[in-house]
Amino acid sequence: PSAPLVQEPPSLPRCGAWTGFLVWLGSVLLLVGFNVVGVMAYFGIRFYQTREIPQDISLDWLMALLTILSTFPAHLLTLLICWWVMTGRGRHPWRESLGWDWHPQFKWVHAVALACLMIGAGLGFERLLNHQETDLEKLLKLGASIRYAVALLAVFSAPLVEELVYRGVLYQGFERSFGRTSSVLLVTLLFALVHVPQYWGSQAALAAILSLSLVLTLLRAYTGKLLPCIATHFVFNGIQAVVLLASGDEALDPSKSLETATHLFAPLVSSIADLSAAAPSFLSALPHATGFILSTPHWMLMP
Repeated sequence: PSAPLVQEPPSLPRCGAWTGFLVWLGSVLLLVGFNVVGVMAYFGIRFYQTREIPQDISLDWLMALLTILSTFPAHLLTLLICWWVMTGRGRHPWRESLGWDWHPQFKWVHAVALACLMIGAGLGFERLLNHQETDLEKLLKLGASIRYAVALLAVFSAPLVEELVYRGVLYQGFERSFGRTSSVLLVTLLFALVHVPQYWGSQAALAAILSLSLVLTLLRAYTGKLLPCIATHFVFNGIQAVVLLASGDEALDPSKSLETATHLFAPLVSSIADLSAAAPSFLSALPHATGFILSTPHWMLMP
């Protein structure tokens, strides 16, 4: 007989809707606050270079790089907040509190397949819906270093932190208060909402991010686990990052994006399949390392 979908130990800490909402709001405010710090750093550097306060505020390479880099400390603090809430202030194991396990019906190979399916859906949206240049595409055109910074953020930081916030704390709190269906809808919309500014102007990109949000939230709802969501999000972002870095400016041209993805997609999927044997070991070890760092009081004092 097949295993039941939802397997969530009742003894673990469960936050309510207000706690989940406040964690989500805190994550958004941290992003905005640290981006402001990045902009202030930009003005400080320009003043140091010219001895004048910049009058023309425009997005250039330095401002873009500083705002991207400022996202990393915001994510780190968000990770700390999620750890504090999901482990009941450190009283419960980090791994079990996260749901950091595969479901019997969803393993690493399913995460790869689902991510590839969502990439394909995104390419379909590009063919069917209107697309205009987005702020994110303008940002990526500022240089290779910007693309590398965005790729690093999208692959190694965003999947973990965003899934902890949205499919972790927020979904758990909403499900407890509003039920599964309402929670899926609310989390899906909130995740898509915070991505609207960077994809504004492109119906295809907005449809893709809304679809991704819905699929990841449904995955969380019907498995009761967070690891499948993190793994799928990681592969989804990883494929796009590799395509972006491998194809350079061509990936930013809508008329060539489908052709570029077609040339790179097949060997990329093959490479992911070759690496999939090692990936579960890495993902299984990650919560132990993260839990050790977060549970060590002196880690914040390290240089």
